[in-house]
Amino acid sequence: MSKRTFWSGAASLITGLGVTFRSMFRHKVTIQYPHEPVPVSGNYRGPVRLIADEINSEHKCIGCLACQRICPTHAIPVLTVAKNDQNKNYPVDFVIDDALCCFCGLCVDVCPTEALEHTRIGDMAATTQSLLRREILKDAHVTSENFPTNVGKREHPHA
Repeated sequence: MSKRTFWSGAASLITGLGVTFRSMFRHKVTIQYPHEPVPVSGNYRGPVRLIADEINSEHKCIGCLACQRICPTHAIPVLTVAKNDQNKNYPVDFVIDDALCCFCGLCVDVCPTEALEHTRIGDMAATTQSLLRREILKDAHVTSENFPTNVGKREHPHA
């Protein structure tokens, strides 16, 4: 090994170690997911949910099917029945398939009663596709903070 090769290698090693040591003291940008929560931005659109009315804690959905018609991916099948005492429909089965949903927000925008909203849940990983189908009528009385999702509740192999 010549002296020239040795000093060239030593200079390269010192340069590399300098880069390494400088990066050790910088702000870390890597998040240790799933052990650390992932921050979401203010305009993030998560899974859609029904909003409960504050007065009687019932959902505001009137069964107009506007959300089902406007959904570009057909992720919202809604089954409605007519009320006996009134000439109106109400939903009996309201499912959102998050595997199909593109989170575009058209269903939220078109709803005449503002019964739908996006949550800020960022953990949407699932082990099976069936876990991504949610019956949102059951979850209408639940607030955004304790939104039930079986999607994010899974065992982590490296926990």
